[in-house]
Amino acid sequence: MSEDKYRTTSFRYTPVNQLENIANKQHLIDIQQSMVTAPLDELDDAIHAGYQMDANVNVAHPINELSGHVQISETFWKPLRQALPDMERRDNIVAGGIYREQNWIGCIGHFVGTFAHDWLGIPATQGIVHIRYGEGHHIQDGKIVTSYHFIDLLDLMNQVGYYPIAPSLGREMFWLPPVTHDGVILTPQGELTSQGTIEKVLQMHAALGKFDGTPPSRAVLDKMEMYKHWHPNFMWYGPAGIGTTRGLSGFEDYHQIPFLVAFPDRSGSDIGHFIRVGDGHYAVTGGWGYLQGTHTGDDFLGLPATNKHVKMRVMDFYRCDDETIVENWVPFDIPHLLLQLGVDIFGRMRHQFRQHKRSTTSQWLVS
Repeated sequence: MSEDKYRTTSFRYTPVNQLENIANKQHLIDIQQSMVTAPLDELDDAIHAGYQMDANVNVAHPINELSGHVQISETFWKPLRQALPDMERRDNIVAGGIYREQNWIGCIGHFVGTFAHDWLGIPATQGIVHIRYGEGHHIQDGKIVTSYHFIDLLDLMNQVGYYPIAPSLGREMFWLPPVTHDGVILTPQGELTSQGTIEKVLQMHAALGKFDGTPPSRAVLDKMEMYKHWHPNFMWYGPAGIGTTRGLSGFEDYHQIPFLVAFPDRSGSDIGHFIRVGDGHYAVTGGWGYLQGTHTGDDFLGLPATNKHVKMRVMDFYRCDDETIVENWVPFDIPHLLLQLGVDIFGRMRHQFRQHKRSTTSQWLVS
């Protein structure tokens, strides 16, 4: 299959004004920090200041697509703030650039705080939790126009002691920050480095397109020549349901092979990525239904084949060296994928917790 399967041949890197790019990233950091620091009775004012009036915000299932300040506030930010009243936002990567003549910024990190009130039916623990996020934001004139929020709600369920699917093949663990600790990029970056990074990533994407849909034997995998693109000890941070892996063998065993077996016809679509940027040694790509496939193979996420055609929501954050990809963080809306395969994990969760009365430690430990 040709590179056109992943549409990499149509990509042209757009040079950026470094000072403008830095200013956009700082604006985005300030806006998103205000979402977690503004007093609740002033949150609507912060949203008005940070988002365009008709902004579109897309959030992982079951929140999904929102439009306008009222929905953004009442459906997303206020319930999250109420669930974690002492919430902190901790960015590990903030990278930006121009894609399709728009300024885009990708962020990844964790919300950290005390889970004081139920959120989306997930029962509060009154203890600390960390909530993974990956985000893509189109920013214009200092305000957000469009956002995509990938929040690992399955991982949050796992932290509260509820895990509704088969165990991950990879290791479930806290997502580490870049080993270089330089992911929040607020200094000028060389254009050649930035261009080389995103093109290196897209060359790897194109190599994935060499898969011909046959069972992924050693010979079939070798045709993709992944060893040319990845560092020998690369870290691949997958979402809950898949887990984290290290090195090519771990990546193949715990994610690539199960995924190819399950979706042998997977490919990019005409929807395209919403973000493709390189910023120094970092790159960000992401799609909201761009990656599609038919579920004809068994055992991915522990499920038998359903023969259902699905659209996947996924982002990738990459750190590269001068030659290879060294780290890859992969926010993936697994609950939305499962819903398309006939598994409503939120419905299962509501059913379970209707049947059990929760109590606090003080209720059973202190007389």
